[in-house]
Amino acid sequence: MKILEKALVTGMLLGLALGAQPMVASAAEMNIQTERATHPRIVEAIDHLVAALKLMQAAPDDFGGNKAAAMTDTQTAIHSLKKALYYRLKLDDAAIDRAP
Repeated sequence: MKILEKALVTGMLLGLALGAQPMVASAAEMNIQTERATHPRIVEAIDHLVAALKLMQAAPDDFGGNKAAAMTDTQTAIHSLKKALYYRLKLDDAAIDRAP
């Protein structure tokens, strides 16, 4: 095998050993649903953060402004994870925020 082929095979095997999920769609078939199906752990993390944000919003106190800061940080984290999840789709920020 050539050096590049060996590196690619090694990288794929290492990725599988670390729990990476193989791609399930070609570039022509990529959409929000396929990206979500390909990366269920990222989707789960987003879902947990959305649930945490709702809990914070329902909290009765502002905790000296710390609640607002935590909510802003959580919203930023949700956006960053969606940006990572959908990066191959080349969505703008507004589309990313509308995506599930």
